[in-house]
Amino acid sequence: MLASKITLLFLFFIVSYVSAQTAVVFGGSGAVGSEVLKSVLSDAFFEEVIVVGRHSSFKKIDEIVSSAEGESKVKRVNLARVEDISTYAKKIERADACLIALGASAPHHMHLQQWLSVEIDLIRTIAEFCNTIQVRSISLLSAVDVENESAEPFTKEEIESYGDGALGWIKMIILYMRVKGLEEKAVIESASDVQYIRIFQPNTIVTEEPRYGWFDATLFRLHKLVDPYLPSHYHSVDVRLLGAAMVADAKGKLQEREDHGSQQDVAKLTYEDYVSVAGKAFQDSLKANKDEL
Repeated sequence: MLASKITLLFLFFIVSYVSAQTAVVFGGSGAVGSEVLKSVLSDAFFEEVIVVGRHSSFKKIDEIVSSAEGESKVKRVNLARVEDISTYAKKIERADACLIALGASAPHHMHLQQWLSVEIDLIRTIAEFCNTIQVRSISLLSAVDVENESAEPFTKEEIESYGDGALGWIKMIILYMRVKGLEEKAVIESASDVQYIRIFQPNTIVTEEPRYGWFDATLFRLHKLVDPYLPSHYHSVDVRLLGAAMVADAKGKLQEREDHGSQQDVAKLTYEDYVSVAGKAFQDSLKANKDEL
């Protein structure tokens, strides 16, 4: 009898330990980040969600939290600048996963130094914060075919050569893979104590409303025609599936009890991974929404 009670208490402790998880969300007002936030709020596995953002982003975040009825498990970190997140580390007792869906929304309108400040410097600061609060998993939104291993830092002379004017589309496209590679490298190097680094590398992200006008609208139509013939690696991805996959994958990693010791496990995930980890739940969700309509 006593042995049975001890076993039940032990099992209860294990279940509680595994299920009582805290996620920290960065970029919760953006196209991908808002879907990440919706998914993590709807998943009972995460009992607390810490949402980090600037003052101006919280109107949309509050709308998402309210519609998801997730107020009871949300803690807001409302900052003048997200760069100041390092000052908040001592106020968080613990967290288990960081979900980073933050980046420059229109880098073609920025000069190079501005872009690097967001994509590399800010993301590095966030990764250092996640490392400090000892999360087990970091999920980072990147882009298809990015190679962080070969990304070379920009020299001061290179940055100055681009001047203070907006980069425009052509220069941005030329530099894009290098910048994203440096972003990935910054996270890997700055979060050296984090067990799992999960780098999401989607191709075209399809949103309900085109974010870049005619360019996105044309690209979305093109993908509808060519996706069946493309290697799955280059398949477009619905933003809702991507957000759900980032959360489901983090949940899966946190449920693993395997001990990797001090070795960091870095993985790149593409379209087939998103379908594998969240495809069924995503399709069920779409069906449920249609039924409600």
